Amino acid sequence: MNTEDILQQIVQNVHPNAGAFDEALSSHGGSRNDFSDCFAKNVAQRYLKGTLNFDIADCAINALSAWTPLEDFSACSWAIYRAFDEGEYLHLEQKTGANEELYTRPMLRKAMSDFFPNETN
Repeated sequence: MNTEDILQQIVQNVHPNAGAFDEALSSHGGSRNDFSDCFAKNVAQRYLKGTLNFDIADCAINALSAWTPLEDFSACSWAIYRAFDEGEYLHLEQKTGANEELYTRPMLRKAMSDFFPNETN
């Protein structure tokens, strides 16, 4: 089990359980926080490149937050989580469909430049 397997479960409308993340962590090696950051980064990069749509990426980050509780998220995972969270609902006087461009994408770009400055998005 790895990040790709978890994303495929979500695409197939199967909500990944803790066991899927535990298996992916075992395959990945390292700490839970390291895996969470790597998973969140991977989802954010794919979303920004257009290879994951918002609903799948958002579901993946929410599933991650169920496995690694928000209070245990690193600053990196938290920033990526918040970017997707801001895209989930309409803000005051906002038009439907504008969430991603007004909130999610800019917040993800900032998170990626803050935490991975030497990588291209």
